[in-house]
Amino acid sequence: METTRAAAVESLVDETSMPGAVGAHPADLVTDAARRFGRRVAYTLVAPDGGCETLSFDEADRLSDAFAGFLIATLGLKPGNVVAVQLANGLPFPIVVFGAWKAGLVVSPINPYYTVTETRRQLLDCDARVLVVDAASVGSIQSECGIPDLGMIAVHGPGLKFDAAGDQPIHAPSGGKAERCWTLAAALDGEYPAPHVRHPVALYQYTGGTTGNSKAAIITAANLAATKSMVSGFFAGHGSPIAGGTALTALPLYHVFAFLFGMLVYIDAGTNNVIVRAAAPVSNLRPAFEGFEIDWMAGVDTLYGGLLGEEWFKASPPRMKFAIAGGAALRPTVALEWERLVGPLLEGYGLTETTGIVSCNPPTAARRIGSIGLPVTSSQVRIVDEAGAEVAPGTSGELLVRGPQVAAGYLDRANDADAFFGGWFRTGDVVVVDSLGMLTIMDRKKDMILVSGFNVYPNEVEAVLATHPDVAEAAVIGIASERTGEAVRAYVVLRKNTANASELDRHCRLSLAAYKVPKEFVIRPHLPKSPVGKILRAQLRTSAASR
Repeated sequence: METTRAAAVESLVDETSMPGAVGAHPADLVTDAARRFGRRVAYTLVAPDGGCETLSFDEADRLSDAFAGFLIATLGLKPGNVVAVQLANGLPFPIVVFGAWKAGLVVSPINPYYTVTETRRQLLDCDARVLVVDAASVGSIQSECGIPDLGMIAVHGPGLKFDAAGDQPIHAPSGGKAERCWTLAAALDGEYPAPHVRHPVALYQYTGGTTGNSKAAIITAANLAATKSMVSGFFAGHGSPIAGGTALTALPLYHVFAFLFGMLVYIDAGTNNVIVRAAAPVSNLRPAFEGFEIDWMAGVDTLYGGLLGEEWFKASPPRMKFAIAGGAALRPTVALEWERLVGPLLEGYGLTETTGIVSCNPPTAARRIGSIGLPVTSSQVRIVDEAGAEVAPGTSGELLVRGPQVAAGYLDRANDADAFFGGWFRTGDVVVVDSLGMLTIMDRKKDMILVSGFNVYPNEVEAVLATHPDVAEAAVIGIASERTGEAVRAYVVLRKNTANASELDRHCRLSLAAYKVPKEFVIRPHLPKSPVGKILRAQLRTSAASR
C-alpha cells in the first residue's frame, strides 16, 4: 500500500506542477541561511519565567544534518516515507523538520493536544513510519495506539540542553517494543555523512477539521519555496521587507500559518525567531515582550485581543514595524486599538490548501481595516456565483484561488473533486472585491444564515456585537425556525455582567437590519476554540442541534 500510495502522490504532484512553481528545496533553506548568517541566533526559546535558550543558524544546520543521517542510517527510512511530528513549540521542532526534509522524507505535523485516538487516526491516514513526540506521551501511544512497527523518537522538553533524562533509553510498557524507541538526544549524537536527498513532497498538512474530519493537503517543496518568495516579495515590494530583526512566534508551529513564517520566511530573512511554548495564558508572552524588541509577529484575533486586555501590555506596549493577523476574522475594534497602541495590524488570508497565504493588507497607508487586502504576488483569484460565472466588483461570490502556493490536492483523492479543479481551489469563502482589488470576506459559505430568503453573515453580526463595551467575544450561528427558515443565535462572553439580552438587542438594532439581529442571546463563560484560537462555530451548531 505504501509504495502504491507514494507513487500515486508523486504522479499527482507531476500532473499539477505549475509553470514557475520552482525554487530551492525547503531543506536547503537552513543550509543557505547558515552560510549567510552563521552564528547569528535563529531561534530563541523563552520560558514563562524569562529563561532563554538559543539556536544559531549554524547549529540548526548541523543538528538537522545529524538528525537526517540518523533517520537514514539507523532507521533505514527511504525517500517519500512519512515522519509525523507531534511537538509543541520549541527548539527541537525546526531541527526535526529540516532534518526530515534533508533525508528526503515527508513531514506530517500533528496537533500535540490530540488524544491518542486522534493521533492514531492521522498516523494511519498518512502512513507514518516514525513519530517524533514528547517523551511523556510515548507510553500511552505504545500501549493504546496499536500500530505495529511504528518507530518513535522521544523529545525531553522544549529545549536542547538535555538533562540526565534526555540521555536515558525509553522504557516501553509491558508488551511494548523498546527497540523501536530512541531519544532525540541519542539521534543527534551520531556521526553520519551529510545527507542530500530531496523529495518533491514536503508536507502532509492536515486541515483544521473544524467542520468535520481533517484532510491532508499535499504540500510540495515547490509550494513552500514559492510561498516563501511570495510573502517575502509582497512586504519587500511595499517598502517593508522582513529582514534581520526579531519576530515573535506564539502560535503553534504545527499550524500552517505559524509554520509559513517560523519555518520559511524568518529563516530566509535571518530573523531571530523568539518562540513561546504556548500562548495560553497570554501572560506567557510577557517575558518575550519585556526581554526583546519585537519587530514582527503573526497571530489571530483572539491573541491580539487577549494582549490588549493585559495591563502589563498596555502599560508598556511594544512599537512594532507591523503585525499580521490571520486564521480568523479580525474584529475592527481589536484592529483599531492595536493600531493606536502598538502599530500597523495587517489582516491577511490563507488556508491550509494554499500553504497559508492568498492575500494580505499592504504595510502602507493603503491598508484597510475589515479587508483581507490584496492578492500577494502570483496569487490569482476569481469570485464566482453558484453557476461558476464571475461576478462584478461589489457583488459577493465564492473565492477561487490559483497560484504556485496551491496544494497538489488531498492525500485522499476522493476529497479532490469538490475542491480542486482546473488548477483552481474552491475556498468555500464568500467575498467581495472592490474597484481597487481589495478583498473583503463576508463569511464562510457554509456559515451563511438564510433568514426569510435574506443572507446573514455571522462575521458582520459578530463585529457589531464586539463594539459593545461589555462584550469580550461573540459567535453567531443559524438555528432552525419554523417562521423564517433559519434564525440568528448569538453566543456571547461578557467582560462584566452588566449587559443582558435586551441591552445587546438594542445595541445590534443601531447597526443591523432587523432580520440580522439575533433572536436569541446565550451568555457563556467561554467559547470553544481551536488550538490557534479560532472560535469553533461548528461545535456550537452541533450543541444547538442536539438540544
